[in-house]
Formats: sequence, structure tokens, C-alpha cells
Amino acid sequence: MIQMLVWLLPASRFKNRLLRGLGHKVAPSALIGPNLLYGVRCVKIGECARVGPFNVFRGLSQLILEDYAIISSWNWISAHPGFQTVDHDAGTLFMGYAAKIGSRNYLDCSGTVIAREYSHLGGNRCFVQSHAPDYANATVTVGRVTIGHHAMVGSCAVMLKGANLPDQSLLASNSTMLRSSAADGKRGLYAGSPAKWRRETIGRYFDTDDAYDLDNWVVDEPMGILAADVSVRDKAIASET
Repeated sequence: MIQMLVWLLPASRFKNRLLRGLGHKVAPSALIGPNLLYGVRCVKIGECARVGPFNVFRGLSQLILEDYAIISSWNWISAHPGFQTVDHDAGTLFMGYAAKIGSRNYLDCSGTVIAREYSHLGGNRCFVQSHAPDYANATVTVGRVTIGHHAMVGSCAVMLKGANLPDQSLLASNSTMLRSSAADGKRGLYAGSPAKWRRETIGRYFDTDDAYDLDNWVVDEPMGILAADVSVRDKAIASET
């Protein structure tokens, strides 16, 4: 209960000290908003990493964010603890250097979910599931889901057990990636349900092994209400006045 209350505190260095006192490895410069966390065995959060507010973390064995990694807000990240009785490393979420998870995503980390350096998950409403039923043997199995470095998962995309998005690749919005989708590990755009390789990825973001900031805001279409948006009735009234 005390640990849950500490996680609900607003971001501060004092909160980070309290978390270290509870046995977690939290860097002094990490920024951790109020979140609901329970049943998580090990937390490691690196320098300048950020965890936004109103996320839920439940049942993980390991929650590891390397330096500058980001989890935004309103995400649900959970694992079924039963698999950890078979393998103590089940239930792992690992985020590499400057990897990012957007907002309002669902991650099932009952197996292992890996987001390598500079990768982006979302957008929003992405669904990652690392467990799957085995109907032939009447069991439930877990595996790995991996997002490669400088790879990006579009909004509302689904990654199922065994999915591996190659380095510097893009999974298009509303696509579903399976284990077989990128069996050869070829870099590129993957789209469809099930997702298939479509073409090479093009752009500065994908063509570098270093950081590339996507937070450069550009407005490339007219904003606000245009003349074409006004109804015929409103135009008629305007012409009479």
C-alpha cells in the first residue's frame, strides 16, 4: 500500500528518492508522474527518462527504461504473473535509449516486450499482445514482441506474439503484425492484416543510426473554417444581409 501511494505522488526528486528507498533503481533526473503501479517486482528507470501521468502498470516482473526513454500517458501495461512461476523473466518490458511509447496504448507483457533505441510505439490505441492460446495442447503460451531501433508503430496497429518489426521499419496504422510478417527481417514498410512488406522505408528518420527528433511541428494544410465548409444556408443568409 505504501509503494502504491508513493507511485501516485507527483513527479519530483523526492519521489525518486522514496522509490529508491523502496528498492527500485530510479535515476535522480527521471521524471515520473502519478501512476498506478502494483505487483511489479523490479523497476529500473534511467537518467532523464520520463513516465507521464495516469498509466497503469500491473503484474510485471521487470519494468526497465534506459536513459531518455519515454512512456506518455493513459497506457495500460500489464502481465499475467502465472507465467513468471515458469520463467522469472516473463513479464518484462524493456525500453532502450530514447525509445518512446505514446498515449492510450495497451501492452500485454506476459511474455517479453522489447522497444529498442529510438523506437516509437504510437500514436495511440496500439495493441501489443505477447501471449496466445495453443488450442492443440489446451495451453496458453507466451513469447516475445520486438520493435527494432528507429522503427515506428502507427496508431491502432496490432503486434501479436512473436511479431518482430525490423530496425528502421514502419508498421502502418490499423495493421496487424504476426510472427510470419517479417520472417526475413527486411527493413521496410509493413501494412495490412496480416501485415506484409510493401516497400523500403524512406526518410531521414529511418536513414540514421542516431537520434532524430520528430517534435518539429509543421502545419502543412489550411487550418480553421474555410469558405467551402460554410453551409449553403449560411451563405444565403450572409448574402441577404
